[in-house]
Amino acid sequence: MLRRAPLLLLLLLAGCGSAAAAGEDCLRLDLRSGHGEIEARVRVDTADDWQIVVVHDGHVAWRGERRGPFRYRHRMKDYKGADHVMVRVTAPGGKVCTKTDLVSD
Repeated sequence: MLRRAPLLLLLLLAGCGSAAAAGEDCLRLDLRSGHGEIEARVRVDTADDWQIVVVHDGHVAWRGERRGPFRYRHRMKDYKGADHVMVRVTAPGGKVCTKTDLVSD
């Protein structure tokens, strides 16, 4: 876990300089928990080819590509205590949007 922490921090910081930080909100993240699972609902309304990474408690839960606009749902095991979920989408032109949220029992 400690070896991955710098990578996760780098991913989070890279999202801070994105278009989303400048006022353009290109990514929506809604987390719902129940029955031992967390469902991440991701929505992107911009028409681009996106690379997506879903990170759950420091581990890559899913990585893939989608053509926007799109909606995506990903289910993960709900661990005891608080769960941190981060979604990062990147377009070919360098546009990056990142959302982070916390789900607690």
